[in-house]
Amino acid sequence: MFNITNYKEHPTRKTYTVFHFYHQDRADFFKSLLLEESIWFESEDEIQEDRTIYFFGIKNSDLKKVEKLNYLVSAKYRKPIFSNKILRWVLMVFALLVLAFIIMGYLHSKI
Repeated sequence: MFNITNYKEHPTRKTYTVFHFYHQDRADFFKSLLLEESIWFESEDEIQEDRTIYFFGIKNSDLKKVEKLNYLVSAKYRKPIFSNKILRWVLMVFALLVLAFIIMGYLHSKI
């Protein structure tokens, strides 16, 4: 099954959820947020062939709070879909023009 989140149920301890990160800066920020919120966790680093995976075990009783912290990590390190400012503005103007033509077409069809 395809999983787009960075957490899943612990394979052997069903009362825990495991969060994972592939970048140390994100893992460090997540850890600092957990410490700041005084949330208990276990952590472990696993070195695979070409990268390190940072794991955090969280009690399911704290899952809602930790999901919010995980969103903060994602928000801090996310990249814009279109990093080129000119392309972003061209697409915005194009979308507004298409919307204007749709509105004009709708209004013209009512006349």
